[in-house]
Amino acid sequence: MPKKYYEYRGVSNAVYAPVLSDTAEGITFGTVKDFTGVSEIGKTTESSNEPHYYDNIPAIVVDSVGNDEININSSGIPFDVLADINGQYFDETTGMLVEQEGSPQYFAFGYITQKTDGTEVLVWRLKGKFSVPGLTSATKNDGTDANGQEITYTGISTTYEFTKNGSPARAVNIDTSINEDISADAFFASVQTPDTVAAAGTTYTLKFSVGGGTAIADMEYPAGSLVTLPTPEYASHTFQGWYLNSGYTGSPVTKVAMTQDNITVYAKWS
Repeated sequence: MPKKYYEYRGVSNAVYAPVLSDTAEGITFGTVKDFTGVSEIGKTTESSNEPHYYDNIPAIVVDSVGNDEININSSGIPFDVLADINGQYFDETTGMLVEQEGSPQYFAFGYITQKTDGTEVLVWRLKGKFSVPGLTSATKNDGTDANGQEITYTGISTTYEFTKNGSPARAVNIDTSINEDISADAFFASVQTPDTVAAAGTTYTLKFSVGGGTAIADMEYPAGSLVTLPTPEYASHTFQGWYLNSGYTGSPVTKVAMTQDNITVYAKWS
């Protein structure tokens, strides 16, 4: 089989989501939000290999792997995003960002990078913290100089051990030339983990609990699809939206990412 050569050229679609919990029992994430425009994302991982000598020979090599440093060059980061990722305060009514001693939490960070052959690689980094970004402002002149911002995302391993790989994880990377079923829209609709990414060709079932309305048959979709939900019918009733639980808690959804089998949506009526 001939070798295939490529480099990486292109980065887009930066998003983030809070890590709500990460324990031995499981890991959960909050709502995915847009980050800002990115021009470059670089990753380095702290690691070392040190030989230990016995009987005058290097008999054992001890490996050590530290954290990931994700260096992000971006456009100006919106104030609400800055407040979110750095644990600061933003007042929507006045447009005011208050820089203060914050308590930043852990976030997942996602983005798309691209190979020179056009193939997209979809990335979710699962747990880390953002630094306070730098900012340089300079006087205007007759040129086109302007400054974006630089920020670092320090990634670590999850506490939770995933079923798929049998251990904690730092990130998932999907080569879309291998798994064409996964769309970027579905991949970034929620944080993906080793246990939610399915093999190419896998299909999942979407079920509809119509709550007295006209029945809708179960539907099968390729794993990773982002499905737009239909509008159900129920005489003399007003449709209030689809929910992901029978108690109708949270916000209604108009689309569902097929990241697991037998997803059920529940119709609410008035």
